[in-house]
Amino acid sequence: MMQERTPRWRRLTLAGGAGLALGLGVALGLPPRTRHLRSTPRPTTTYAAALERFEVVRARDNNAVHPACHSALLHHGGPTDSVVLLLHGLTNCPLQFDAFGKRLHAAGHTVLVPRLPRNGLADRRTTALAGLRADELAAFGDETMDIAVGLGRRVTVFGLSAGGLVAAWIAQHRPEAARVIIAAPFLGVSSFAVPYQAMIRNLLVRMPNLMLEDSAKELAEKPAHNYVRKSSRSLGELMLLGEGVLREARHTAPAAPEIVLVNNPADFVINHQLVDLLGRRWRSHGRTTVDEYVFRVEDQLGHDIIDPLQKTAKPDLVYPVLQHLIERR
Repeated sequence: MMQERTPRWRRLTLAGGAGLALGLGVALGLPPRTRHLRSTPRPTTTYAAALERFEVVRARDNNAVHPACHSALLHHGGPTDSVVLLLHGLTNCPLQFDAFGKRLHAAGHTVLVPRLPRNGLADRRTTALAGLRADELAAFGDETMDIAVGLGRRVTVFGLSAGGLVAAWIAQHRPEAARVIIAAPFLGVSSFAVPYQAMIRNLLVRMPNLMLEDSAKELAEKPAHNYVRKSSRSLGELMLLGEGVLREARHTAPAAPEIVLVNNPADFVINHQLVDLLGRRWRSHGRTTVDEYVFRVEDQLGHDIIDPLQKTAKPDLVYPVLQHLIERR
């Protein structure tokens, strides 16, 4: 008796399904490479050289950039004892730090607020973030530190969200940073446990980019200079840079001698477990002071604790705390 043959279309369908499942399994499970994420410092050694390098950065602020979102340098006409490098978040721009930067400048600090790559454009619906890459952010961290070290004697770095992630990169690699203060670094997605973060990251960096529209609530609460949609690929690239820092922190002590992690328990955007993991890995080497400052849940601060234009902003509470963390000896 002859066996009934499986129809050709069904065999092809089964083969295609198996191939798709295999490809998806590889995409979700195969760890991405982070060896291309390397620090390449070229620190400036004079004030004049630092100003010259800053002009290169500022020249990138062309007509496509929002007029209020250009890179900023608040100086005192010469080198100062203290330089503060402020790093803003994704979809935001240096305007996020306008009030806080002016406060620090009035207290005698030189303040450098560079615009993150592909952020700060006038078109709030731009797709520019789809091109953002982890190595681009790493290079940005090196470039801004290179400028900061020539502006004064002691450099303190403060970064928030994506800027907090770049600050973590600087803490891992740059010994010129006397203190690095990291708030809400975007290492992973808040609502998923750590074991699932790798699959989410792998999917985001390997699938075609999606532009994610803000909700009506987000639109109503956002300052007018913020982008109104996010790029799925850029979120994956942030997580990839975070994975690079986490991998290095497992085996290598951070270069910065002092790190402060600013914890806001009411922040539901970041993954606090990954931030805790990074802190534990840094402390395990015993060579760097890793402190933590924790705001109270009752303070009800949002993810963006800096921008006074945010509805959840409480600058009278937050700014004195952060200034103390920057200035304490």
